[in-house]
Amino acid sequence: MFMKNRSGQSLIEVVIALAVVVALAISLVTASLVTQRTSRSATSNTEATKLVQQLIEQVRVMRDRQGFVSLVNNTYSCIKNTNLDPQNWAFETIASNCPNSGLVTLANVVFTPSIVISNGTDPAKQKKIKVTVFWTDSGGIQSVSNDTVLSNCVSSTTSC
Repeated sequence: MFMKNRSGQSLIEVVIALAVVVALAISLVTASLVTQRTSRSATSNTEATKLVQQLIEQVRVMRDRQGFVSLVNNTYSCIKNTNLDPQNWAFETIASNCPNSGLVTLANVVFTPSIVISNGTDPAKQKKIKVTVFWTDSGGIQSVSNDTVLSNCVSSTTSC
């Protein structure tokens, strides 16, 4: 009689085990890459949100220091605030006239701001401020935007 030796693993079992190990390795690498991309995207979104809030506050400071008339309807690339005194700040429509050409680089990501000032429901007393910050990542062009309304009522002595 002929006896079969079953003490070793067959080639098919080895190939299947190897395929399972490779599939697990690919899954782990893919999950790691997705997690890194999501983390970078969240970081960029957070930085852009902070930049939007900072620009809105700078517009508010300009309104407070230079008066409501400084909020002229237009689309701006930046606020030139190289001087520490907000009395000397100015809106700039041409990005190349802005410090760093209107671009802000944070965490190796380039952010491009846009400030749009338009009339509110009562143009004599309100201005709508829309600040948007754009950046490009692996998912394409991303943006964060925030709208606010600034009034002519800077102090409690002004009647609104």
